[in-house]
Amino acid sequence: MTDPKISRRGPGRPRGFDDATVLGAAMRLFWREGYSGASMPQISAATGLSTSSLYNAYGSKLDLLVAALDHYSDTVLDSFMLGPLARGGDGLADVDAFLDRLAATIDAAHPRGCLTVNTIAEFRDPPPPVAARTARYRSQLRQALRAALSRARHLGEIPADAVDQRADALVPIVVAFNLLVAAHAPASETRDLLTVARTLTHRGLR
Repeated sequence: MTDPKISRRGPGRPRGFDDATVLGAAMRLFWREGYSGASMPQISAATGLSTSSLYNAYGSKLDLLVAALDHYSDTVLDSFMLGPLARGGDGLADVDAFLDRLAATIDAAHPRGCLTVNTIAEFRDPPPPVAARTARYRSQLRQALRAALSRARHLGEIPADAVDQRADALVPIVVAFNLLVAAHAPASETRDLLTVARTLTHRGLR
């Protein structure tokens, strides 16, 4: 999931740290503070690496954000949020389970929404590597929803012509939901969006 255009330091001495641990710490900091709000001293403190070590390992702060977005895609989106939706064995039940996972984020101690959606909101004119990651997220979300809805169609749960239309409609609802969660909007508003998503998903249920 890395981009060859992102600068990375060439091979040298083996790293004296665990890459996943460092990227996980950077990911959580960017998720909490945003790209602009996370300073290099904060990143250094969170990761336990000096700024020079971070630069040597990952490149610029922007390079580190991109690496953190890739780590988020692998460890949160694919492993927990979107992967089960895409690869599940059911149809509408898998969509409902995904919406349940979204609903659980409302009640988190510190609701933060989705790191990639937050990045979409923060960068009005994103650098190409960031734009590529946010575009990938929207594509992954749509593909995962389409996969589950296709299973629902084969199970006779929704009309045959509903798959693409409903996937296309659900993507902006999910994005808007995450934006509202990150903005600490009233829980009633975010839950109402999920109610709309469920109603749309189950329309024409047989």
